[in-house]
Amino acid sequence: MRLIYHRILTVSLALSASLSTAALAEKMAFSSSGAKTQLIELYTSQGCSSCPPAEYLLSKQLVSKRLWKEIVPIAFHVDYWDYLGWKDIYSQPSFTARQRRHFQLGNISNVYTPGFVVDGREWRGFFRGLDIPQTRTIGGNLNLNWDSESQSATVSYQDFTQQPKYCYFAILGFEQGIEIQAGENSGLKLNQDFVALQVNKTVIEGADSHYQCQTTLNRDDLNGKAASHSRAIVSWVTDSSERPLQATGGWL
Repeated sequence: MRLIYHRILTVSLALSASLSTAALAEKMAFSSSGAKTQLIELYTSQGCSSCPPAEYLLSKQLVSKRLWKEIVPIAFHVDYWDYLGWKDIYSQPSFTARQRRHFQLGNISNVYTPGFVVDGREWRGFFRGLDIPQTRTIGGNLNLNWDSESQSATVSYQDFTQQPKYCYFAILGFEQGIEIQAGENSGLKLNQDFVALQVNKTVIEGADSHYQCQTTLNRDDLNGKAASHSRAIVSWVTDSSERPLQATGGWL
């Protein structure tokens, strides 16, 4: 376990160094088509003693050949454990509201951490020591374009079989060795990977199976968060029940 952990840390730092020049590119494009790229959501908190193993499972995806091609992981840090003595620096009320919306829509059985939602459905296999399930259903064609100069992101989506409702854009951060100084995880140093730093939601527009949406995101994340070693951008489209129809993304 410890050897794997060090390999993940090494790979993460190497990616950070090698990809730093990629962030200078003014325009980048990412796409998914055919088989649906899985959206893996983890609801977590730095103040939850049960969460570090779940975050480790997410961090393992850094060395997965499936990353960005078949899976898009994202960690939403909720704020309902902040009262335990340590305020999670990544927690946002909107992420708690997102998890509660999953509950209201019947996508999950309760609101708790660590909580996994895979392809819009609750996944409790983590508690039985299982790996994240792999599903390869057919999805639409999703194209994400990022312009670093204007910090604008646009999506075009084509789907002949399902009606999309919402379009999401997110900037993800990757931190190594965050020191937790109070609360249930006091004294631990945590790796925080695939952390949702900014998430924008829009209603996707279009007709005749062709849809578009756009937003503005701050890649440098000037929101008071700790500086990241690297960044990624992801996007996904969902139906009205918040179940993803397709996802894509990659390193910035």
